[in-house]
Amino acid sequence: MRTKTMREIEEKMDHLDPESLRFRVLEAVKKFKGNWLELGRFVSVVEKSQTFREWGFVTFESYCTRELKLRQQTVSKLLRSFLFLKREEPASLSTFLEDGDGAGRLPDYESVNVLRLARAKKDISEKDYRKLRSAVFDGDVQPREVGRQYRSMLQSARADGVDPEEAWLRKRRELLKKVLGSLRSVKNTLELSQLLPAAGIATLKKLIEQVEEELTRE
Repeated sequence: MRTKTMREIEEKMDHLDPESLRFRVLEAVKKFKGNWLELGRFVSVVEKSQTFREWGFVTFESYCTRELKLRQQTVSKLLRSFLFLKREEPASLSTFLEDGDGAGRLPDYESVNVLRLARAKKDISEKDYRKLRSAVFDGDVQPREVGRQYRSMLQSARADGVDPEEAWLRKRRELLKKVLGSLRSVKNTLELSQLLPAAGIATLKKLIEQVEEELTRE
């Protein structure tokens, strides 16, 4: 975290009770890189209790960006990763929380978020999920590699489960929709600009009708 941002956080902390929730959340932000779990836990409490309103913030998003100096995307991943561990890995969560700042085995929140996505995908088998889980919790695998493994598993699962003809029909339909959207856009532009005579517009409308008919057949 940038020095200026850290200085702003520390100045805010100077005016807060060290025992207050607001102080503890900011303190967790300072330790974010070393232990994201503590921050995820505190932020989930703030969101659920809506305590940020008592601190003068209208929305949770504005609290995160203005006070915590964190992007909404980052906070969203933190929350979802923490809640995922709470739901799916309660024993691991308890161990990580007990370890505190010395949580050397704590996986990166980005990796946990990928594991969360994998659990939600029906296409991924339990065997593949367990393999990915092992990479996140037991191996020294970087988030980018975890994400690559997840995408590879997802592609393989979808390739194995989709009939070639069905895949072709799906791709054909997607292409027809794109073509239809482009044709409609061109027609509207030409009508407004009057660049083509009425006969040309009529031909274009007929082509649009043909594409629409093809889509209704599927």
